[in-house]
Amino acid sequence: MFPRLWCNLRGWPPAEQRAVFQPVGVATFVMIALWLGGTGMIGSATAMLFLLGLPALALGTWAGLKSFGRLNEAGFRRVVLGLLLLSGVSLLFRGG
Repeated sequence: MFPRLWCNLRGWPPAEQRAVFQPVGVATFVMIALWLGGTGMIGSATAMLFLLGLPALALGTWAGLKSFGRLNEAGFRRVVLGLLLLSGVSLLFRGG
């Protein structure tokens, strides 16, 4: 949240904002995973599920890198909202 506010206050274009968000997010997730793993809070079942999800993560990352810069802000927001809608509907049908 704070990096986003900082970038917005500076008025940076989306490419520069992305250059800040991504490393901050990745560093945060890596530190949390290392902390949780180091304290024994991540079990083997969770680690297996993480490994199972890695191909989907890689595919999503690849698709995002390929589509970045091809969509304007309105198009990007439509895609994100559409994906959120699909995610929510899938949770309804799974009973999540």
